[in-house]
Amino acid sequence: MRKLIVLFCGIFLVSLSFWTLYYGYSPKVGVIGNGPNDKLIWFQFGTQFLSGICALFLAFNLRKK
Repeated sequence: MRKLIVLFCGIFLVSLSFWTLYYGYSPKVGVIGNGPNDKLIWFQFGTQFLSGICALFLAFNLRKK
C-alpha cells in the first residue's frame, strides 16, 4: 500500500511542477511592473520536479523488493 501512495505522490508532484511553471508565466491582471519572478518560478519548478522524480524512483525501488 505504501508503494502506491509514494507512486501517486510522485506523479502528483511531477504534474504539479509543470502546472506551477504554466501558472507562473500565464498573464495576470495588475500593475505593469509586476512581471513574473523567474528565479522563484524556476526554483519552485526544480524542487517540485526533483522531489517527484525521487518519489518515483523510491516507488519503483520499493516495488522491486
